[in-house]
Amino acid sequence: MSYQPWFITAGQQAKKYQSRLLIALENDRKAAEALGVTVNGIRYSGDPSNRAALMEVVQFAREVQQTTFEAWKDSDGQFHANHPLVDVEQALQAIAQRRGALIALEGQYQAQVVSGELESIEGLSWEV
Repeated sequence: MSYQPWFITAGQQAKKYQSRLLIALENDRKAAEALGVTVNGIRYSGDPSNRAALMEVVQFAREVQQTTFEAWKDSDGQFHANHPLVDVEQALQAIAQRRGALIALEGQYQAQVVSGELESIEGLSWEV
């Protein structure tokens, strides 16, 4: 039977802290994604469920050759009459570009955490 010490070594403690930082870093990136984008004064959330809903509605509108939506509810709960499909498509593209940039930024921060250059993620900028 192998003996397991009841204490955690400094190296193990540092790895646990680093793992917590990486999880928090990913959560912060996802929160930044959820803020979404604004197109023509209307905010479109970038969270996963909204991205899926936007893709679904764009696909449907294209299939039936619909160019506007009689009523559109934005990510802030406001309704807009005769909302153009082109705005929704533009928002979807902008969300994808923003998400890609945020993932790249997370990768940079993650590399800094792993290398030991970054010991706290508090106050990191998610501006892209």
